[in-house]
Amino acid sequence: MRNSWTLTEISRHVDIPTQTVHRLLNQLVELGFVYRDHESKTYRLGLTLMQLGLSIVDHLSVRNVGLPIMRKLGQETNESVYLTIPEGTDGIFIECIESPHFFKIVEPVGMRRPLHKAASKKVILAYYNEEYRKQVIQQLRESYYNELSGIEAELEQIYRNGYTVSYGETTEGTTSIASPSFLLEGEVIASLSVAGPNTRFKASRCSELTRLTMRYAQELSTELGYLPKIMR
Repeated sequence: MRNSWTLTEISRHVDIPTQTVHRLLNQLVELGFVYRDHESKTYRLGLTLMQLGLSIVDHLSVRNVGLPIMRKLGQETNESVYLTIPEGTDGIFIECIESPHFFKIVEPVGMRRPLHKAASKKVILAYYNEEYRKQVIQQLRESYYNELSGIEAELEQIYRNGYTVSYGETTEGTTSIASPSFLLEGEVIASLSVAGPNTRFKASRCSELTRLTMRYAQELSTELGYLPKIMR
């Protein structure tokens, strides 16, 4: 399969005048979606588009690897289990195992919330590298300034703990416990969380739920190839 084309070939293939195609390609080159080889005078997919494709593959892999781990966590806790990935300044639920209880928390797959809201998103934000975390927080402040007081100290505490707990931040009367999962190089890729009504998340039980959530989030990291720093 060819990976580069001339301007004339692209114009002929899409049936658009050469001048129009040239203008559109110039814009895509500036954005990094297309690469222009000046020597051969051909065009091919740019680094930005390839990185986007790799990101999609990463997230699909996380779901495929994570689903059996989520089932185990769900069986041990009998609570709803969520897999969350970051996208920009949001976190998105990409998979859910529902609790067998009649009274349970069920958030739709595909639902997105800002990264500073609730355990499953905050724990991802806490494990971003410092420079990128500051950029994301700055972007969030443009829309949620009044909600971000003290966020840096809170994220630092989450980072030290390796997990976080939230109470009713997106749904009143609920508790959520989340822990992060990582790729090979230590990049946070997702979070694993359990959620349910406050009545079942008493302090005496939360410690066990936290232990299980962290254990299975670490198992997901291992399955994705992550090695703790001490082993590198």
